[in-house]
Amino acid sequence: MRRRRAAGDGAMTGTPDGSRSRPFSPLEARHLTERDPFIDFTRVACICVVVLSHWLTTTVVWSEGGVDAVNALEVIAAGRLVTWLVQVMPLVFFIGGFANAVCLSRHGGAYLPYLEARLGRLLRPTYVFLAVWLAAAPVIEIADPTAPGKAEAAEVAALPLWFLGIYVVAVALAPAAWEVHRRARFTVVAVLALAVAAVDAVSIGGGLTDLGGLNYALLWLLAHQIGFFYADGTLERWGMRGAALLAGAGLVGLVLLTTVGGYPVSLVGVPGQARSNAQPPSLAMLALTLWLVGLAMLLRPCIQRLSARPRFGRSVKRLHAVVLTMFLWHVTAISLAGGVWRAAGLPEPEIGSVRWWQLRPLWLLMAAIPLLALLLVFGRLEKHPKGQPGRLSPGRAAAVGFGVFAIAIGLLGFGQTGFFPLAPAQGEALLMFDLNPLQNAFHLVVGAVVVLSLRRRRALLVAIVGAGLFVLSGLLEVLERTWVDPLGMDRFTGGAHVVVGGAAVLILLVALVAERVRS
Repeated sequence: MRRRRAAGDGAMTGTPDGSRSRPFSPLEARHLTERDPFIDFTRVACICVVVLSHWLTTTVVWSEGGVDAVNALEVIAAGRLVTWLVQVMPLVFFIGGFANAVCLSRHGGAYLPYLEARLGRLLRPTYVFLAVWLAAAPVIEIADPTAPGKAEAAEVAALPLWFLGIYVVAVALAPAAWEVHRRARFTVVAVLALAVAAVDAVSIGGGLTDLGGLNYALLWLLAHQIGFFYADGTLERWGMRGAALLAGAGLVGLVLLTTVGGYPVSLVGVPGQARSNAQPPSLAMLALTLWLVGLAMLLRPCIQRLSARPRFGRSVKRLHAVVLTMFLWHVTAISLAGGVWRAAGLPEPEIGSVRWWQLRPLWLLMAAIPLLALLLVFGRLEKHPKGQPGRLSPGRAAAVGFGVFAIAIGLLGFGQTGFFPLAPAQGEALLMFDLNPLQNAFHLVVGAVVVLSLRRRRALLVAIVGAGLFVLSGLLEVLERTWVDPLGMDRFTGGAHVVVGGAAVLILLVALVAERVRS
């Protein structure tokens, strides 16, 4: 039997008898522990591309009215085509799909230890990042309420959190998504792709723009689902010809969508554009996913050869150990570098000018220095915990759903509002909801307490209390009580809290009664 390598955060293999006729089961792959250098390198490369592209295109502009972080693509239109290579978030979700399938295999298909391992890996450094910024924001305000740029710095520093907000949902759904993949495979991808296209038709063609937010879930879950095709060996069996066809289809799709279809050329948000391909994701982002996954598979043999070199492999391993910390803190490094740049009296030339390009290497160096310091301080918190054996009852599964929902909403909210000001009575709009940093922190605390209590005897009671707090906060807002003004809700957001929390309380109460009856 030809034995497949394990990869990423776990393992992959063929069937026990060597057959390639069906996808592998996580239960069949749990004994493999090797890593896949292609996955590790691609993950590190993606985050490095994100960091460098953000640093390269961001210019801190000081004026009498305040401080802005300006995206250079707003001025340098020719650079927007480069986003077809540097908008790598589809690849990150693709890698995540693979890694989640493999982590599940390591835990024999058991959901609870899988979830503890994946969420522990993600949330420990993330909550530390949040704690530091939530502590720093009021201190900065009290120390110097007139300091220019503090609100801008606190807002842009939170931008990486939108990705994690969506990704924790993908992590929680991955075991179910893997089972669907085993049964339906290409049908799942086709249905998701058609759904993305339908949402674009309704939101762009029909003018119902709020519905476009559905693609935040549909598109990124589709990219995550494609990762399963690497986990079960399908993409490897397709070989170089299959990779070339995949990349070619995606590239042709991008060309057609951005010419005949009228989609923007840039695959990142650019201020001033009529609409964005990324916020929310569009059909062009689906074409990008195919293009980048195919390109990565074309480069896979070269990456494997490079990774076989000991020095190269060690470098990738070191960076891989702090890759999430790098992602979380790299925008904070921009704010720190901008302050030092201004304090040093360095020139601030016009964006896109010759002088601006000449100073870009110095700007990258000045951003790299604080990031390295932050990695030294916080990188040690990035661990790969091992989930303990355990069974997830239906009631605790309901608690997981509510807890992960609360965490995801909190992370997405911070990605929109930033960290400052902490508790304005008028929140910022995210889709149809009004959020502020204090409300986001409330969601994150409730979600974390629920998830951390899953192994305790009173886990369902804890989840019921958490859901009850959702109901209470929303009900007070609907009744227009001033007590909840610091949470920045409007009546619609309050009503949503009542509905979501009420549904969770009802489901959890039924589960609690059922467990008591069985015991």
